[in-house]
Amino acid sequence: MTTQTAVDSVEIADTTSDEAKIDRAGEIISNSVKWAAAAGAVPVPFLDTVALAVVQAKMLMDLSEAYDQKLSKEAAEGLVSVLLGSLLPTAATGMLVGSTIKYAPVFGTIAGMATMAALGSAATYAVGKVFARHLVKGGTVSNFSADAIKNELKSEFDNAKSKAR
Repeated sequence: MTTQTAVDSVEIADTTSDEAKIDRAGEIISNSVKWAAAAGAVPVPFLDTVALAVVQAKMLMDLSEAYDQKLSKEAAEGLVSVLLGSLLPTAATGMLVGSTIKYAPVFGTIAGMATMAALGSAATYAVGKVFARHLVKGGTVSNFSADAIKNELKSEFDNAKSKAR
């Protein structure tokens, strides 16, 4: 085997590994979006937001693991809080209203469930997409900055909301 062939083999293996990680990240985000919709459909006000936060924290932990990094549950929960805070007032206000309206019998519950499922799914998609993009570019859990991605996060959220309509 020549040196060039050995180098080509390593590059092909690295590319395959990167593609597998990107595919895995896509699966994680897709599954998390589905779970976020289910969390939003929980008919109990504010239990839906807790369930959504759990789904998103698990997603960030799974994405980190896919890129051979470690993210603790506590750090993931903190990141979710910061990232959702970055979506204020658009997402958080809508989620708060969506969750609160569930107190109204029948119509309020149905409207709240639909609102929370849609906004929760869009927020989960945006958070997952932005975090995965950071990891794909070689970023790490420790150098992830919510401030640096604020505009990108809002853009992804808006795109996801428009697709849900």
